[in-house]
Amino acid sequence: MEREKNQYEEQHSVKRKKSHKLYAFIVLLLGLIIIALTLLVFFHIQKIEITGNEYCTDRQIADTLQSDKYSVNSIYVCVKYALGYGEQLPCIEKMKVRMGWPWVLKVEVKEKQIVGYLFTSDQQYAYFDKEGLIVKKGQKYIEGIPCVEGTGVEDIELYKRIDNGNSGIFEEILEASQEFRKYERIVDKIVCKNNRIYIYIGKICISLGDNVTPEKIAQIDPILEELEGREGTLHLENYGEGRETITFDIGEFPEEN
Repeated sequence: MEREKNQYEEQHSVKRKKSHKLYAFIVLLLGLIIIALTLLVFFHIQKIEITGNEYCTDRQIADTLQSDKYSVNSIYVCVKYALGYGEQLPCIEKMKVRMGWPWVLKVEVKEKQIVGYLFTSDQQYAYFDKEGLIVKKGQKYIEGIPCVEGTGVEDIELYKRIDNGNSGIFEEILEASQEFRKYERIVDKIVCKNNRIYIYIGKICISLGDNVTPEKIAQIDPILEELEGREGTLHLENYGEGRETITFDIGEFPEEN
């Protein structure tokens, strides 16, 4: 009788232990489910606040942020970009992603600087950066950006580098664009003709020759002040490296020669 009693107690004890383990497992499982649901619901992205962009649209940036099926979760997106695995548009130089609220992402971007544009055969503006990369293409004109003519470029694609078969002269065009941005001087257009660079500001054409230097660009503003009200071609192609030859042809322009 005593033996049977002991066996009963042992079986009952085993059942209690199994019951406790099952209970603990269910509690743990429910806890994990609650945590998972919290992460899915509480950290589900409802709003993306984007700052720093001027020519890239909020929609373009947001679509890039949420490029895969898991990117609806703010924690996932923040971790992905913190580890350097996040995608960004080719026109973006830097992008910082952080969490505002659990359901809000704050995105700070720095776009690549536009130095000029080409007017395409399909009547669109193709804007490029200092590397010659087309960063924006469309029918909207951006104020203060110079038009570049005479490059002979035909194949113009968004996020592709411009190739006109003469990288040397195109590098000079880019150099001219950047130098004028430093002086905050608005240029009407930059023309490449016979492997020479011409800058048009108002009624003045400035001939820079086949190379652009900071020394040449630095001379332009002071001279333009003296030439106010006149029109013609200012020759700076022979200026620099110990030469200080600067001439001005009144009423003459390269296209007419």
